[in-house]
Amino acid sequence: MDLIVCQVAEWASARVSARMEIARACALVAVGGYGRCELAPFSDVDLAFVHVDRAPEELRAFIEQVLRLLWDGGLVIGHSVRSIGESVHVAREDPRVATALQETRYLWGSPAIVRQLRESLQAALYEDRRQRLLFLEALRREWEQRYARMGEIIGVQEPHVKEGAGGLRDLHAIRWVGRARYGSAGIEALCAEGHVSSAEYAVLRSAHDFLLRVRNGLHFLTGRKTDRLTVDLQLMLAARLGYPSWRGLRASEVFMREYYHQAHSLHEIARGFLARAWRDITRRRLWAFRGHRRLGAFEIAEGELFLREEREQPQVSPVRDPLLLVEAFRVAQTERVTLSEELRRTIREHAPVLGRILRQKSEARQLFLQIVGHRGEVARVLRLMHETGVLGRFLPEFGRLTFLVQHDPDHAYTVDEHTFQALEALDRVWQNPADAQQARLRQVFSEITDAVPLYLGLLFHDLGKGRGHGHVPRSVRLARRALRRLGLGPQRQQAVLFLVARHLLMSHLAWRRDVTEEGVIAELVAALGEGDQLERLNMLLLLTYADTAGVGPGVWTQWKGLLLWELYERARRWLTRQGEGEWLPIEEIARVLDGEFSRSEIERHLAELPPRYGRATPPEQIAEHLRLVRRVPEEFVVVRWRTVREGGCTELTLSTFDQLGLFARIAGTLWAHGLNILSAEAYTRADGIIIDTFRVCEIGSACPVSPERWAAIEADVRAAVDGCYDVARAVAKWQRRSLRPRARDRRAPLIRCDNAASLTSTVLEVVAEDEPGLAYRIASTLQALGLTIVLAKVTTEKSLALDVFYVTDAEGRKLTPAFIAEVERALAEALSVG
Repeated sequence: MDLIVCQVAEWASARVSARMEIARACALVAVGGYGRCELAPFSDVDLAFVHVDRAPEELRAFIEQVLRLLWDGGLVIGHSVRSIGESVHVAREDPRVATALQETRYLWGSPAIVRQLRESLQAALYEDRRQRLLFLEALRREWEQRYARMGEIIGVQEPHVKEGAGGLRDLHAIRWVGRARYGSAGIEALCAEGHVSSAEYAVLRSAHDFLLRVRNGLHFLTGRKTDRLTVDLQLMLAARLGYPSWRGLRASEVFMREYYHQAHSLHEIARGFLARAWRDITRRRLWAFRGHRRLGAFEIAEGELFLREEREQPQVSPVRDPLLLVEAFRVAQTERVTLSEELRRTIREHAPVLGRILRQKSEARQLFLQIVGHRGEVARVLRLMHETGVLGRFLPEFGRLTFLVQHDPDHAYTVDEHTFQALEALDRVWQNPADAQQARLRQVFSEITDAVPLYLGLLFHDLGKGRGHGHVPRSVRLARRALRRLGLGPQRQQAVLFLVARHLLMSHLAWRRDVTEEGVIAELVAALGEGDQLERLNMLLLLTYADTAGVGPGVWTQWKGLLLWELYERARRWLTRQGEGEWLPIEEIARVLDGEFSRSEIERHLAELPPRYGRATPPEQIAEHLRLVRRVPEEFVVVRWRTVREGGCTELTLSTFDQLGLFARIAGTLWAHGLNILSAEAYTRADGIIIDTFRVCEIGSACPVSPERWAAIEADVRAAVDGCYDVARAVAKWQRRSLRPRARDRRAPLIRCDNAASLTSTVLEVVAEDEPGLAYRIASTLQALGLTIVLAKVTTEKSLALDVFYVTDAEGRKLTPAFIAEVERALAEALSVG
């Protein structure tokens, strides 16, 4: 690239009249990544034309010719044209310009101008102490803003190689801050001057080479500037770089594990180095000062925990008493402070010894159990133990999960990061419930007598991942082994193993099953086993919430919370009211109606509907349904809207006379208005009047439908019932508007029918790529086959949708095996079209 740019500059200068004057008055320099010799195949070629204050008039023509020829050659050029004085002025105002000019590399023109530029920048940015501190402060803000924008998590599924945590920009920050703080020209100089150890220097060089190789590979694979390591590119890049499969991990998973290790090592060194370099600045900010206290072998200053100097107390040397370093985590937890960078480094150096001590010494194991029993402060300290290398050595079963990535669209993080996200979600419930649902979870949390099994169950729930399908039994075996070393009592051990073994049960039942069926609740209660069943139910509820919330941003929704809470409350009532028999809420309905309907009318209404209706429908809703049904003979179509605040959705109830395909027509109309169907319940009375209830939200926002939109939607729903609304055309129109690109490796839909999951219906599960209108397409296919939809539940996990339908044949019976095969074929064909 240097040869091309220099030849172009030489050619352009030969075609202007003042060639010699331009060569003396201007310098062409490489800046940014090009100046650092890190130019990736399709990156911008960043150039700076630096000139003297009084440049010849022909300079503009020269620059235009250079740029035109480079652009015509297909290069993407980033350029600036400034005098030396202008460059210095802009550098003082903008740290990005300053860092780019720090790494200028001479290409063509006057070398004297480049020397003068560097001397002027040195004087303006570094020699004046006040200006140097301002520049360091600007670099600190730039670092914080980048992390606020890109996130601080290493173990994300699709990392950004350049700007993300542990990316190339972390290495650049070390260079820039090292130059401003110590005057060191590069990483090699920082090592030679003792600001970076030789071991850290080796890690930085390794990470730098690895990240450049990955970034270049991304550019070559895509044929364009690409810095996001997406899942599909991970698969191809692993093959191109020659990574093999290993111990049950695919080649791409082995490759990504190395990526995370390199990024983590770089990030840890960068954080420690920058903290030391910025310490003078941060100490000047009085608001950061939180007092100076001594706690035995430790001291706290400015919100950080330090180990007191060995010269002051030789007996506290970590070499002589490494148990102190284990105690540091407990002190940091109880005092709600973080570890200083010096203490983090000391612990990291002694991590192998600390892991052995934790496993062997009962005092260390007791400290660990105290840490995991401290509600609301567990995740932060366990993450510190993990980042310093202690946790994985103490619990090798968990250490094996470090940076373990599985190409599962359900998860946004590596397995270890998912666990910490789940632990943090549980801590937030205790510390600061964000809404009414979390406030109820906080109340459940307060009922739990011992939090240690809950936190350990969450820590151990995915231990068996990374060894093929069926991770739950392996997780139980590994958890049992770890629990024996911890020395937990039998009751605590059984509670932890129960949580690990059943951690998927409540989400499966809440989101895939009809929780009003007695058999579903009986299955959950039976799984609770013996002992304190209510304690186990409470722990399983909290673990299910935390596990779901830790999957990725936006995976936990108010709607999922509503479904989970309904299952929990029904199971709790079962435990406290077992043996009372089925309860028909006639008296409660009569009280709500206050004489509006006679008792015989209420009894007849319940008798004309399936038994599930009385179990599943609250008395207040039954009363409202009676009012709707009364109006049907006169109005034909009766609609009622209600905002369900606790579920983040809107409820639409419709009552009319039954028609073939009516459910699908209503579903299609709702979708054509940009609504996502979360659940639907369809009841048909013996007299042919239907009561269909849809819970919907806005597509893309998961928010309730604005009341201002209700009238327009209702008008089209009524028209669809009357047969005056072309649902198929409206659906096609919306589909064209909302069309989005499909994944390169699109999953084939998974379709499964189960006749054993329900006493009265066949349960149909469809797992497919999430896309608008999926539920409508399924419902249309089912009703075209003459099936009756009794209940529908829709949930999503990132890019996948799980749609569950309870269906019967035209006579209200379960489907025969032959009919099930026909349904599965029809659905597979319908979902593969388009």
